[in-house]
Amino acid sequence: MSLINISYRTNYLHTYFKTTVVLPDTNAKNYKTLWLLHGYTGDDSAWMRHKNIEKLARKYNLAVIMPEARNAFYTDSDFIPYYSYFVEELIPKIQATLPISTLPADNSIAGSSMGGYGALKIGMMNPNIFDNVAALSPITDILHFRDNPQSPMAHNTFDTIFDSPQKIEDNQLVNIVSNKNYGQRIMTICGSDDYMYQDNLDFEKFMSDKVGQNYTWHEVNGNHSWDTWIENIETIFEWITNK
Repeated sequence: MSLINISYRTNYLHTYFKTTVVLPDTNAKNYKTLWLLHGYTGDDSAWMRHKNIEKLARKYNLAVIMPEARNAFYTDSDFIPYYSYFVEELIPKIQATLPISTLPADNSIAGSSMGGYGALKIGMMNPNIFDNVAALSPITDILHFRDNPQSPMAHNTFDTIFDSPQKIEDNQLVNIVSNKNYGQRIMTICGSDDYMYQDNLDFEKFMSDKVGQNYTWHEVNGNHSWDTWIENIETIFEWITNK
């Protein structure tokens, strides 16, 4: 098992961002890969600190890439063009540096909370990169998340990223889904006590109607917490590898 910590000054962000990588113990030249995204206030170490990702990587023979996003919401803003950095710089750099596959069929993206939003957004906008897209307790309506009293995100922070009504509309997940996503496998998981449970139910209905049989929904026990995500992350690993 290889644990790799990457930090470099990015061309897009003009500062240092980190990425944590786990590679299985095999000698594969083109590992199947899961890009695993953290939530609000997290970093590239979040999943490693809460769950034995190395054990799952070994069990399912997957490389796991965990990039730092800070609180950028996996979105381009005037301050941090994070989406462009992730898609146009980080992915090509990691794929050129490490023994991982570049085939969409071998690349999956997943995350929790803000990272679930990021996984759905990045994944659905790039079906040429990711065949499998999954999310735990994803933020499926960014306006509802902003206005929810349990949200950790201040309004002024939200407004620095989503700084106009058009920017908000363009980044709502229901406006990102299109017929180009019909070939992707997409899954969402949410706890019945999650404060965004109703938003996830509404998204489930929308996706079932829009994407059909390629969309999978799991309602589980739990709330919007690491306890729920730790208990259910292996479901995503199983789903990725059992096509």
